[in-house]
Parts: sequence; structure tokens; C-alpha cells
Amino acid sequence: MADKHIRLDSKFSSIAGFWKPGAPSKVMTGNLTIDDDGIRFITSPKYARGLKVRTPPMGQINLSSTAKTGVLHGFFEEGDCTLLHLPVVEPIGHTAYDEVSQSICSTLYRGTALVSGMHTGAFHHRCIDSARYTFTSLAEWVPKTFNEEWGKEHITIKLPMQEKTLLEFTVDSMRARVELKVRYTLTTDEESKARQIKPVVFIEVTPEKCESLSWFLGTGNRLENLFSLLTGTSVGMETLFIYRGEQNGTIIRKQRSVVRPYEVLEAVRCTSSQLAHAITTWLGESKGFREIERLLLGVLRKSELFIETEFLSLAQALEGFHRATGKEINLGKPAFKDLRKKIEKFLQKQRVDAETAMRVNSAVAYSNQTSFRSRLKELCTRMSAATLAQMQISETETFIGSVVQMRNFFTHAGGSSNARKTPLDGRELFLLSQKMRALLRGVFLLHLGFPEQQIQDLIVREGTKWR
Repeated sequence: MADKHIRLDSKFSSIAGFWKPGAPSKVMTGNLTIDDDGIRFITSPKYARGLKVRTPPMGQINLSSTAKTGVLHGFFEEGDCTLLHLPVVEPIGHTAYDEVSQSICSTLYRGTALVSGMHTGAFHHRCIDSARYTFTSLAEWVPKTFNEEWGKEHITIKLPMQEKTLLEFTVDSMRARVELKVRYTLTTDEESKARQIKPVVFIEVTPEKCESLSWFLGTGNRLENLFSLLTGTSVGMETLFIYRGEQNGTIIRKQRSVVRPYEVLEAVRCTSSQLAHAITTWLGESKGFREIERLLLGVLRKSELFIETEFLSLAQALEGFHRATGKEINLGKPAFKDLRKKIEKFLQKQRVDAETAMRVNSAVAYSNQTSFRSRLKELCTRMSAATLAQMQISETETFIGSVVQMRNFFTHAGGSSNARKTPLDGRELFLLSQKMRALLRGVFLLHLGFPEQQIQDLIVREGTKWR
């Protein structure tokens, strides 16, 4: 496979031919373009006299109202390829009505992803043996493994010629082997002409049985979130290579990842065994945890948000994290059922009208859910008083009260106000959000098995660096 188009965000334009699997004799030729507008294949225009072409209204050119085909196999400048998850847009073109009507038209296909280098099945077709990922910042985060020897007249650097396996383990819940490898290359700086050592870090995932492209993309996105949490920055998946027998290909798709530069002071320094445990725990989480993972990591990775938006996102993320990892704090079902019966009897005894009684009973029905305040309090207890004090959350009740008050203020805008509870201003709200951000990252890392003493400096710095 050629090396020209290997990044997930590769952009190019090439002439290409595509056909439906099982019908290689019916080839459509045209132009394949991948840019900021997505992945598009437009068939070569066809000219005709006397043929009327109906251009579809703009409202019909979308993913929900057009016919879909899952896969097109093809060939372009890099060799074999596959277009995946394709909505077929009606013919586009125009007709001129002069002395002789004339028409010219093409068909537009919009793809979700392109596999460069091989033909595959649809997104959910289990036909891939393994995958190899690279991520931004990972090479800077992983410790260097080459040797330096300092002599009197020169320095000798010894680089391994082959890829070196840094970590290898099995994630039982996924029935997959995960390997962390590094390869070193020598490059030349264009300006200084100096030789530079460039490490390339790979993550290889090999399931016990063949899995689908959708499965491997999902695993890559989850690893992207995990490494963002561990490095303290926003990591993006750069490349995704897939393998089937002797064949291999690379995935190209429109990416929306927010990527930020690596900062060593923000990153967790951990041992190989800790990293293996963190990855195993992360990938083995329940479906319920995975459903809120994007929300939780999304707020940690986005750096440019309105203050109010950031605060509400952090509040929602903290509440969701506790739902996924904590115990509910409420009355047991028998006790709560008995309480509801007593309230119903009391309402009947007081001869409360039916509509009011229904509203009261409805409110009582939801009153046994764990409150946001209780969730925050339990999350704070996961850290020691010393760490919370350094984060300037020594008065946990004050911190929790401020968070709950502001959450209620924003979510119940327009309601009755309490003059004694003045909303926090921009700077105070920003600083409160930084404490929430630090708390969220801290309980995340504790959940992955990192001791508090190991991550204390990181969390304290994150919560107080803007003061």
C-alpha cells in the first residue's frame, strides 16, 4: 500500500472507479474527492439530447431522505479502495430547453469513510483481523527507549532497527490483545539540516475473532478519550490501519477531534502495569458507562467554551459520572413505598382536590432519586481532606452549595429569585469551574486505579493554576 494517503484526515482528489460488491463488470467512473466537505464520489457526467433531468430540492439532499447503499468497491490512484455507508443522492445536473433540449447529469455519492488499500465489507461486517492506531501526543508522553553514550569527542545514539514492544496484555472483557509499540526513524530538519530522532508510537488491537470496522473505530475513539484523560490534553487519532490476512488498508474519514499540544506538567506519569490496568479498566467498562463517556471527556477536552456552557457541562458530567460509578443514596423500596402510602392517605384525609393531589404524588414519586448535592458530596469524599484543601475546596459544603446554586440558577432561568443568593460573576464562575474540572479528572483517575498521592500535584495544579 502506498504511503501518500494514510492519515484519518487526509485530503485529496483522484479519478476513480467504483462498483457494487458482486457486480465488478458494472463500473462507475468519476472523481473521488475528500476535503472539509466530506467524502464525495461524483460519477462522470453523461450528456443526452431530449432527456429531462429533475434536480432534487435542497431539502431532499440529506442523509435521512436518500436511498442508502452500504458498500462500494473501487480503484483509485493508490490502488484498491472501499467507500462505506453511502447515501445515494438523486442525479444532479441541468437541462437546457432551446431548439433541441439537452441534458447533462451525474450521480453524487457521499461516504462516511474510505478504506484505502483493500476491499472490505460494510461497517458492521466482521471481516477485520486487527488494527493499528497512532495518536497525537503519544510519542511525547511515552518514555524514550533509545540509548545515548557520551564520549570525549562524540555522542553515540543507538536506535533499535525493529519495532519495540513496550507493553502487551489481554483485555478479557473484549477478548482482545493490546500491544503498545514504538519505532524510531531518523529525519532531517529542512531548515537546519540537522538529523532528528522521531519516535512513532503504535497501539495494536487484535481481537480473538474477526471484528467489524465499526468495532475498531469505536475502540480507537475510546482510546483517544483515555489518552486525553491521562495526558491532560486533547488527543486525536491520527491513523488507523486495518489488517486481514496478508491485506492491509488505512481508514480516511472526516474528523472532528479537538487536538491540543502536549504539556508535560499536565500528564500523568505511570508505570507500564498502571497503564495496562487503566486501559483494561477503561475498555472493560459497562455499556452504561460508555454511554456517558463522550459527555464526560468532551467537557475535559474542549478548551474554548462560554463560561456558562462550561459550568453546565461540568455539572452534568459530574452527575453522570456518579450515576455510572457510585451508589444511589435513597430510601429502600419497601420504606419508600410505605412513605408514599402515608402521604396518599394524608392527602385524602385533608380532602385535597384531585389535581393538586396528583401533582403532589407525582413530585413524591421522583423524590427518592439521589440528589445532585448528595452526588457531589460523595464524589468529594473520594479524595482526602488534604488534597481538597490544596484545591481550595476545604469547605466542601460551601463548594457544593455554590455548584448546586449556580446549576439551579441556570437550569431554572426566569423562576423566582432569592435576593440573598446572588449569582457568581464571570471570574468567580470560571474559578469554580476549574475546581469542578479538577475534581472530575481526579475521580476519573482514581476510578482507573491511580493512587491519590501520585496524581495529587496534577489535580491541585489543574484546580488552582488560574488564581
